[in-house]
Formats: sequence, structure tokens, C-alpha cells
Amino acid sequence: MCEFVAAVAYIIVAFLLFYKFVFLRDNKNRIPAGQNIVSPVSGRVINIQKISPSKTNIKIKKGFFGQIKTKLPAKEEYFLLNIFMNVHDVHFTKMPLAGEVVEIRRRAGKFLAVKTIEAAIENEKQEFVIRTQLGLAKVIQIAGLLARRCVSFVKVGDCLDKGAKLGQILLGSQVAFIIPSKKLKPSVSVGEKVSAGESIVFTFTRLRRKK
Repeated sequence: MCEFVAAVAYIIVAFLLFYKFVFLRDNKNRIPAGQNIVSPVSGRVINIQKISPSKTNIKIKKGFFGQIKTKLPAKEEYFLLNIFMNVHDVHFTKMPLAGEVVEIRRRAGKFLAVKTIEAAIENEKQEFVIRTQLGLAKVIQIAGLLARRCVSFVKVGDCLDKGAKLGQILLGSQVAFIIPSKKLKPSVSVGEKVSAGESIVFTFTRLRRKK
């Protein structure tokens, strides 16, 4: 019995140490200078796509199970970038580019009455709508099924620099980034590892000079 209690105590202590010193750690931002957009979170890129101006609402799948729904900020073409995090990744969410936080919206997860398990699970999410030099953008924290908690460090009206902290997902698993596609080109590919506030995910295209 004593050996069992000691083993349980060891597991609990090991988990708490891992949670405090690994999971809750922050990376030391080496924010790249210049006209570029950095990753809002650390993890692996799982999707990059363009969203048509004709769409107003989209569904974003979350791993094997679950999804979220979100409304596009305006009727224009967007890039959608999805980044998956595992337990070893830094879970702080950071500003991809300088801007003003104009809206923060949090929605708890729920189960829906539909036919498939994947479609039946709607994950908790927290959306940051940011006014940038390109227009309105969104950083969306998508929480996991077990630890359904997203944390915000900012408030509406805050003006933040590139790489500044937006919030954190506690045991979360994905961040979606939506940005107007005009003047931008992706600088990462699916499967690539990125670091929050450091890795450049989009660069600006060169504008043609008028003759």
C-alpha cells in the first residue's frame, strides 16, 4: 500500500513539475524586424488556404474530432492558417502583427445533434478580432475536449506590437489565424514547425511601381 501511495505521489509531483516548467513556459521572442507577419503560436502548420470573398462563415475542423464555426471579418479574400500544438509546445498566443484589439469573443464548447461524432463536437474557442494595416484579422484559440479553457491577457482597445502576448490556451491544441490575403504570400508550408512571435508565416509581396 505504501509503495502504491508513493508511486501516485511521484506521478502527481512529476505532472505538476512538467506543467509548471514545460507546459507553462514561454519562449524568448526573437521578433524579426521588417514588414512580415509572425506565427501566433508555437506548433506545426497543418493547413494554409485561401478563403473566397463570397464566403461569410466557415467551419474549421479540429483534429480527428470537433470543429468550430467562425464569421469572416469582411467580404474579401483571406488566408486561413491552422497551427496544431502538442503538449511540448509553448501555449502562449501572440500578436502576428501590430494592431488594435477591437473585439474578444469567447464561446464554450458544446455537443450538437448531428449524425457524425466529428460534426457533433463544437470546441471551446476564443476569438481576437484585430484591426491591422491590412484590415481586420482574427486569431482564434481552439481548446481541446478535456481542458476547455482559453485565457485572454488583453482587453478591447489595447494596441499591441508584433509578438506581444494575447493569451494562452490551457492544454489546448490549435490556433487558427485569418488575415486578408492582399499583398501577402505564405512563407511556411504544411508540416513545418513554427515558433510563437518568431517564425515568419507571411511576407509582403512587392508592389509594382507605377510607370
